[in-house]
Amino acid sequence: MRIRDVLEHKGAEVLTIDAGSTTLDAVKKLNEKHVGSLIVVDDDARMVGFLSERDILANFAESARGIPVTQVMTPRDRLYIVHEDDDIQYAMNVMTEHRIRHLPVFEDKRLVGLVSIGDLMKAVTDSLEFETKQLNEYIAGSYVVVP
Repeated sequence: MRIRDVLEHKGAEVLTIDAGSTTLDAVKKLNEKHVGSLIVVDDDARMVGFLSERDILANFAESARGIPVTQVMTPRDRLYIVHEDDDIQYAMNVMTEHRIRHLPVFEDKRLVGLVSIGDLMKAVTDSLEFETKQLNEYIAGSYVVVP
């Protein structure tokens, strides 16, 4: 699978924001579109930069002083969660469908962890690398079966 295949499935829409816009404009657009980044364009619609949620947060700390976290958090009743025994693919599907990057992990009603899309991608990649190694060893005749 190539990037072209991903774009064909996802679509090629690129969300942009004018270079003269404010960070407030950007935050509003990020929230409205449920995305984590925007391409910054000049008056000729040429890309001049990339703006992410992290870029905004890095410069937000001083002005956000004193706001209680309860005013900006996602409340428990609106969170998506997973359980320890859920399949990784299920968690990745939840993240993709709802455009979120983190999921609290529960065992019964007890919080036992937090997984990010990066954690899941690493697990999938590691598994695929292991499987590829095993298949290559099998094909080469050096695969050892442990009784």
